[in-house]
Amino acid sequence: MVLVNDAGKSLTDCLVNGELSPFVRADDRALAFGDGLWERVAVVNGTPWWWQDHMNRLRRGCELLGLTAPSQSVLLREIQTVTAGRRQAIVKLILSRGAGSVAYLPGSDQEQTRVITAYPWPEERVRKAQLGVAARVCKTRIAVQPLLGGINHLNRLEMVLAAREMADHEEQEGLLLDANDHLISAIDSNLVLVFGDQMLTPRMDRSGVRGVLRGRIIREFKARTELRRITVDMIAEASEVFLCDVVRGIVPVLSVDGLELSPGPVTAEMQTWLEESRNRP
Repeated sequence: MVLVNDAGKSLTDCLVNGELSPFVRADDRALAFGDGLWERVAVVNGTPWWWQDHMNRLRRGCELLGLTAPSQSVLLREIQTVTAGRRQAIVKLILSRGAGSVAYLPGSDQEQTRVITAYPWPEERVRKAQLGVAARVCKTRIAVQPLLGGINHLNRLEMVLAAREMADHEEQEGLLLDANDHLISAIDSNLVLVFGDQMLTPRMDRSGVRGVLRGRIIREFKARTELRRITVDMIAEASEVFLCDVVRGIVPVLSVDGLELSPGPVTAEMQTWLEESRNRP
């Protein structure tokens, strides 16, 4: 399999098991079954933002899927290799169970596959996001699966379908419900509703991905943050709504399905906190 970037060109900034290569085996379980995990890491001047948070999420995913967590020092060295010469980059880290077994039940002696790839920093998309986004609720639903809730596994067809659904609304963000009509997230970021100075974010115990920035907000503002089952009608009652992810940061939501919203003091506070956190030694 050839790994390609968004422009369709073969990648050169890619390591497979530590070797410069754009190829993995055709019978790799990531390709056959989506049997693995991934992390999207923002890297600035060779330093990954919130590295330990990413590693903690990866380790938890490994525990749930029965994978061996790679050495952090090896991953960090490889990330610095693929981002050498770049001031900012996005790194995608893929950990597959490996190749060799065509049955659902994996073999006991498979060697895991580790893929580290660097992508350009989406500067224009980040800039636009800081100004705020319009959103709409997707028809595509996320399945409820408690065994996979919260982890960043490779089975992302629901997000692919949602992204295709939003292709005709490219200036808007897609919000996703689960099969029980609970809001879970946006397609590639987490969701936060603000009520006064309190923040509510969807629980991720049955579906969705526990984002690294979301986790930071929950820890840093523990007394003001609550994990809840959130429904669409709660958006109309919220004083503010914002999205969060490690690349675009805190993104104000200006409307949802035509309902107008206004960025407020809590969203601004989170943006300031994030900027200060990123600049902190």
